Amino acid sequence: MIDFSNAVNPTREWLDAQVTQVWRPKALPEGLKHAESRRFLTEVGFPLVDETWFDSVRLAEKGLWEEDPDEIFGRREPDDETPPAKFAYGLGEYAGDYNLMVDGETGLVEIYMMSGWDHGEGHQGVAFDSLAEAAGSVALMATLSERLEGEDAAAVAGEILAALEGHPWAESGYWAWVRENLEADYLD
Repeated sequence: MIDFSNAVNPTREWLDAQVTQVWRPKALPEGLKHAESRRFLTEVGFPLVDETWFDSVRLAEKGLWEEDPDEIFGRREPDDETPPAKFAYGLGEYAGDYNLMVDGETGLVEIYMMSGWDHGEGHQGVAFDSLAEAAGSVALMATLSERLEGEDAAAVAGEILAALEGHPWAESGYWAWVRENLEADYLD
């Protein structure tokens, strides 16, 4: 049975065992003020993956992508030139149009739909309560994606879905998308 427990609060050792590359920045932007997120990135890191389930490889070359969350999440008009009250930082993307963004002050990881920013639909909800949970999820799915390529792919997809039942992440936008894809690709 697939165990999500280590992915909820991953350690450096666990993360290194799951993926081949982990991004641990030497410096972080000043706008990332959330102390636990800063500590997590520098001490534990974030997985660098280029998978069907998530793509974060740009972190290695370009670092965190900084945006004004009020603008991209549609909380103010696109032509409003008010300086940002705070920043959000892109970790990577999935499904071609969605990004996981960590709030620079609270550490919440929210979903940003790129095609919705200019008409008030950029914000697609909270994906994870922390950067640690996002990193653990990305690493877990990168590991499981290898098993999804084998002969028992349907059984692995079933295990993932069973492990998600009742898990707090089950309703997050990211895991809802994973669940839909597993059901469509492996169980139909």
